[in-house]
Amino acid sequence: MEVLAAGVAYTINNFSPQKVLTKLGLASLIASNVNLLGDLGPKLSPEASILLPGDAEFANLTSRWREWHAPNIAAVVEVATEADVQQTVRYANERGIPFIARSGGHGATEALASALNAIQIDFRRLNQVKISEDGSTVTIGGGARVKELVDTLTESGKQTVTGVCECVGISAPILGGGHGWLQGQYGLLADQVISARLILPSGDVVTVSESSNPDLFWAIKGAGHNFGLVTEWEYRIYDAKYEKWSYEIFIFSGDKLEGLYELTNEMLKSQPPQVIHWSYIFKVAEIDPDHPIIWYAIIYDGPIWEAREYAKPLHDIDAIMVNAGDATTSELASLSFQSEDAPGCAKGLTSLRYPIGLKSYNTATVRKVYDEIDATFREVPELAASVFLLEGYSNQGVQAVDASSTAFPHRDDKILVTSYLQYQPNATIDPIAQAFGKKLRSHLLQGSDDPAHLRAYVNYAHGDESPQEVYGWEEWRLEKLKKLKMQWDPENRMRYYVPFL
Repeated sequence: MEVLAAGVAYTINNFSPQKVLTKLGLASLIASNVNLLGDLGPKLSPEASILLPGDAEFANLTSRWREWHAPNIAAVVEVATEADVQQTVRYANERGIPFIARSGGHGATEALASALNAIQIDFRRLNQVKISEDGSTVTIGGGARVKELVDTLTESGKQTVTGVCECVGISAPILGGGHGWLQGQYGLLADQVISARLILPSGDVVTVSESSNPDLFWAIKGAGHNFGLVTEWEYRIYDAKYEKWSYEIFIFSGDKLEGLYELTNEMLKSQPPQVIHWSYIFKVAEIDPDHPIIWYAIIYDGPIWEAREYAKPLHDIDAIMVNAGDATTSELASLSFQSEDAPGCAKGLTSLRYPIGLKSYNTATVRKVYDEIDATFREVPELAASVFLLEGYSNQGVQAVDASSTAFPHRDDKILVTSYLQYQPNATIDPIAQAFGKKLRSHLLQGSDDPAHLRAYVNYAHGDESPQEVYGWEEWRLEKLKKLKMQWDPENRMRYYVPFL
């Protein structure tokens, strides 16, 4: 009777004459023997929904931060329970239909384009954030976004390692290791995971932790996009030491580049765990109509006077302007252009990234990058809204974790650099932008500590990188991942985000 009641409830909530007419045009989903609404719908919870092209919310639910080479979505299933995810995965498998997950819609890598006529499993309704009674952990739904987690913790005087961009889902960054401003103190995002509920590519569900399926637990912390869909995380949290962060933001002209990043190298040698050096190279015509500027911030989890003292050497370099103060995490997201209404969350653009991990700055190489950006912005104005991001993390907490204990391979890097090439969709610009991004990364690689071995962060990966560049140059890493893949996903159903097979 419960199954029958669920089916009746689903039918009442999801069928109407208008919907039936809309669905009649849905030939793109799959062959004629597929009846998504009639076959899958009754198996879902009453709170779940199925949306197809023509439904009012379909375009919004399938829009992405990068529309270029996006997956081709034929249907969206808005899941509301773990069982909904299982039923959807099993349904897709039985009919040979590709499936992908979506929370924030920021996934941007080449393999996504190979998901054709796919079912998108939308996790947004699984967005619960619940702090444990003892205040040491938080349970996070697989569809929660960074802002939801940060806001909930802030209200309770807690904090943890998260990404900065507010509209990004929390799950995907964790699955790729995950960098964050608190990593110097506590480690990567993946290092905070105590356990996870994982829907396997078969549709079965397992708990992964150090004591339950430990090899799979190892894999999802750095290569997790290839192994399953997380419905729930158990995650470490910490008492916030301060109500607000301290910051000092400098605007420099391009001629200060060498002095600035030479000084940065010196500061990074003794960088305290609570400090982040965060900078952008981008065009702000109101400040300099002719050339890109360098936006450079010291972000400090501590009192203002300590932050001012730490940043004092930067004042020896002549800045166009300086802005100092304190701010909540949410306010800092806005100040660093990562809030929900900022460019970092804009959808519908072509957005390309070409990441590289570094241990220090080669200032001659950074000069080459700057000059290339300057020239390209003038020659191709369509690319002039792009940003070059230089993330200078402290990594004491990252290195405190045994490098072999997770699939994340790049624990020694202190700097994460990537271009964010953003422009209105334009097929004429696409090859120019790709060549531009590759050239910038090539400059940095040739000037790095190891020019023969690119280290590319999986969560930023463009998709043209080799498995070794993303998942590590140590042979044992890929060997272990491949063995686990054959064990847990022998049919390679999870292959749409930086696959290694």
